[in-house]
Amino acid sequence: MATIPPFVAKGTAVGQKQTVKTKKLVWIPVGQGQVTAYSDYEIRVKGQIDILIYKGDLSIYLRLTDEQPTARRGVSVLQLNSYRDEQATYQVQKNTLTVTAVLGGKQQSISILPCNGGSQTECKLFGWINETIHLEPR
Repeated sequence: MATIPPFVAKGTAVGQKQTVKTKKLVWIPVGQGQVTAYSDYEIRVKGQIDILIYKGDLSIYLRLTDEQPTARRGVSVLQLNSYRDEQATYQVQKNTLTVTAVLGGKQQSISILPCNGGSQTECKLFGWINETIHLEPR
């Protein structure tokens, strides 16, 4: 259960370009990125984003450090731009991987799940920042 591929868009691969979208009545592109690392236990996306609360570099890194494919919860590393928590935790519930971390002194969670028939990855941020984005492979 606790590997990354079941929770992201089908066909995700290193080098794949992504369009970052957010919903403002309809889903609109707000940035772009590229998958720079991807395995059963690690994913990294780097790019640029321009949304109301932030404009600039986008760097997302997640690593499930216990590397236990049957685990439903465990320890992970989550990094969003320059904020990093090496003692973040993850939990699997149905088709969703939720990671909770302390980033910049504030608690932040992110739920990751496939959407639109598995063609996109939905990332729901809640806590300090509340936003839903979709990563759509191009």
